Amino acid sequence: MGTPVVPYSELQDAYNQDPDRVQQQVYQAADQASGGDPVQRATLIAQWNDAISALEDGDKKTGTGVLGTSQNAIASQLQSMIAAQAPTQLLQARQTVSTAAGVSEAEETVQVKFDNNDLIGWLGTGLRILFHTKPHPWVTPSETAESIPDDACIAVFGDWGTGMYGAPVIKNTIVNKLTRCDVILHLGDTYYSGADDEIQRRLVGDWPMRGGSTINRTLNGNHEMYSGGIGYFNALQTFFHQSASCFAMQNTNWLLVGLDTAYKDFDLDAAQVAWLKRIVAAAGSRKLLLCSHHQLFSQLDDQGPKLQVALADLLEQQRITAWFWGHEHRLVLYEPHSMWALKGRCVGHGGFPSFRDTSIGAKGNIYQWIKVPADPHAPAARVLDGPNFWVTQAPEQYSPNGFLFLEFNGPNAWETYRTPDNIAVSDRMPL
Repeated sequence: MGTPVVPYSELQDAYNQDPDRVQQQVYQAADQASGGDPVQRATLIAQWNDAISALEDGDKKTGTGVLGTSQNAIASQLQSMIAAQAPTQLLQARQTVSTAAGVSEAEETVQVKFDNNDLIGWLGTGLRILFHTKPHPWVTPSETAESIPDDACIAVFGDWGTGMYGAPVIKNTIVNKLTRCDVILHLGDTYYSGADDEIQRRLVGDWPMRGGSTINRTLNGNHEMYSGGIGYFNALQTFFHQSASCFAMQNTNWLLVGLDTAYKDFDLDAAQVAWLKRIVAAAGSRKLLLCSHHQLFSQLDDQGPKLQVALADLLEQQRITAWFWGHEHRLVLYEPHSMWALKGRCVGHGGFPSFRDTSIGAKGNIYQWIKVPADPHAPAARVLDGPNFWVTQAPEQYSPNGFLFLEFNGPNAWETYRTPDNIAVSDRMPL
């Protein structure tokens, strides 16, 4: 069966059958987890209520018939728990999708179907676990940058760990349609909460393996950390052979650094900033590219003020040529920043379905770029709009998935943005 969709409506229906019993289970779990501390108990109950509200909001942002989640740890963990244990029913059968690039498949979708007894039984043990998630210990990154070819080709995608929609099509494209790919890089987020089995199925199991000398790298996202990052950090060692959640690679002219902005949510601690500055200093005059899960700035979502403060020196020195991030489930190309000169790129459209941005004029059945003027927080930008052909029940309602292909040749580099099935939706643009 396909990846389970866990809609808020199913949870609400089960709750409505006996809300008093559900509430009693929540209170009992909070009592045990708090050890009798009334303040801690009240905090945990409030967190539960916030999680349920977040799930409801998540449905509003994506719709109940597709995979949706929220920026809430307990809500995402609850979805992981339900998806792993609940009975499911077929929601959308596997379908053939035809585009200008050829034929591919839209994976089947199943939906959880459970009742009050299921919910009561899971909450009794599950909440005690959810209330006590502990993060994996921090892993210190290497002080040495890996070597990549001067003419390296790199595939980049973010928010890809769904196992559905455009994600498996991107995998097939990278494995079978790219003539060359020296590095495959995921910008983070494996859904729902980066639980061990989700990491194994949707990140490791679905990874686009090319073999040979291809380097495979994945960044830490907030959804990986919702389960404490245990599965993610284990996969770094056993599958990716990646020394830490942040890393550096370089050739003669370019330095590419992957940052961990999720271990300290939407932020960088002093130790990681110091590490980055040492790596940059050792790189000499190489041009600097940064990659992270979270955004430095945004036209359509939250800003990144903590990241701006943490890296103020590098920003003000105009040391960064471009910064690629995910988190927002869009493709957004920003004009060079007026003060920092860098090119910001949101590449968070790897596999998560989200409603189209009708507020900026999204409409129609073809791919198009929508221009957004500059505001005090972010430069002017272009946003990719169009249907998502792999959300087969309502493709016109959802924004497109896709990936970035980077090409280097000595001091030059180019970026091309492609659909899951490898149609270029941008020119081959110099960085």
